[in-house]
Amino acid sequence: MLDPKGRQEVMDTIRRLNKSMGITIVLITHYMDEAVLADRVIVMDKGSILTQGTPRQVFSKVELLKEHSLDVPQSVELMYMLKNQYGAAVNEMPLTPAECVQALSEILPQC
Repeated sequence: MLDPKGRQEVMDTIRRLNKSMGITIVLITHYMDEAVLADRVIVMDKGSILTQGTPRQVFSKVELLKEHSLDVPQSVELMYMLKNQYGAAVNEMPLTPAECVQALSEILPQC
């Protein structure tokens, strides 16, 4: 229940604790754009593990996540729609806005 600045401060702090001090952080979030920053993601629904792995492995399973009414990062959602609704040649789902921009720059010239 933090504002965007507060969320960013918390994320920066836990990332710093993890990277500089080697502290393991367990973060429970509904914000998928935060989940892409993790080393490992575990997706649960009603107490059961649906899938787990790196963010790239987990968020490549868009259909599975959507079947359980779960969100995906915005970059993944955009490219998923472009691929499925317009036939865009998407090889790998971008996880971050920067990856999304790169992917778009590669597929737009083909249109």
